[in-house]
Amino acid sequence: RFELNQLVRRLRRTLDFNEMGDRLLAFDKEAAAELHARLLTPLDAVLRGKKHLIVASSGSLAEIPFGVLIAEAYRENAGTTPWLIRSAALSHQPSISAWLALRRGAHGAVGQEPLMGWGDPAFARVPPPARYAALASVSEASVGAVELRRVLRRNVFVKRAMPLTLGLEDPGASVRYGEIPPLPDTRDELRAIAGTLRANEATDLKFGAAATRESVLAASQSGLLARKRVVAFATHGLMADDLPHLTQPALALAATGKEAQDPLAPLLTLDDVMSLRLNADWVLLSACNTAASDGSAAEALSGLARGFFFAGARSILATYWAVESESAKLLTAATFAHYVANVTARKSESLRQAMLGVMAKPDFDHPAFWAAYALVGDGGR
Repeated sequence: RFELNQLVRRLRRTLDFNEMGDRLLAFDKEAAAELHARLLTPLDAVLRGKKHLIVASSGSLAEIPFGVLIAEAYRENAGTTPWLIRSAALSHQPSISAWLALRRGAHGAVGQEPLMGWGDPAFARVPPPARYAALASVSEASVGAVELRRVLRRNVFVKRAMPLTLGLEDPGASVRYGEIPPLPDTRDELRAIAGTLRANEATDLKFGAAATRESVLAASQSGLLARKRVVAFATHGLMADDLPHLTQPALALAATGKEAQDPLAPLLTLDDVMSLRLNADWVLLSACNTAASDGSAAEALSGLARGFFFAGARSILATYWAVESESAKLLTAATFAHYVANVTARKSESLRQAMLGVMAKPDFDHPAFWAAYALVGDGGR
């Protein structure tokens, strides 16, 4: 177990942008190959030829995507890296019992309307600082802009990670909710998904000041949310203790003024999620750490993801670490595009094809960009 934990920590240090700091570290391929050799190589005769693997992991193994394991002993300059995701699609389950329950369970009809999404919440009730607005308006058309984006990929502005300077250094301090970095790139991601699913951007997407906790709860109470096939959140994700007095995982949504008295008022918490009424085939949690282990040896998923299952979701597309915005947009849009265009494809195969497409781009060939998402729950059609 000690050796296993050490290998997992080595991988996480070269996957999680927050752990890497201000520069992209070379992925630890030796650790990835060693984990595959110990975990999966002994089962090679059983796994050979299988195109869909269902993973129910716990403990430290729940902190890494199995797709980054390397199926052969790694040799430098040996050609194409034999990532596990190249040979098989993957889906994840909280436990084997959860997988069996999902297979036995008789689901009702899936929502027939395409999409409801929340993104780029206005964490401050006043316009964001000029530096954020300037960065958000940078055009990808110029070479200089592309270089700037490469630098910013190591900055919290484009990583959906909650900064650790919002009063945490002083437990008695009030949290400055309005200082949470905005995420304008999430608009592009949700708009790309809306275009793929032929959703109505004007009515089906909530941005800025409209992306509130109250709007999510109202959509559920009215029955609107239950009619949606895909429900998406593209924002900052928080785990318990990420903010003072936060005792459960949550998604950061738009400020409404209530945060002046209650700093946690804008958050969609686990309790809120469990009260939602969903018939969603997919829930997208394009945030940070929404699939990583919450420390419970019995469960591999964070409470937030489990809450969406409780509310009626069939599958969740969640993240292991703070994603980078441009690659996240490419990957999620490609996942849904493949799913729409291939009527017999598994959901897990749609995610696999999206990962292969993103890793083929030179800027995003590092697994930190293409391996952050996990399909949790029903990996079939």
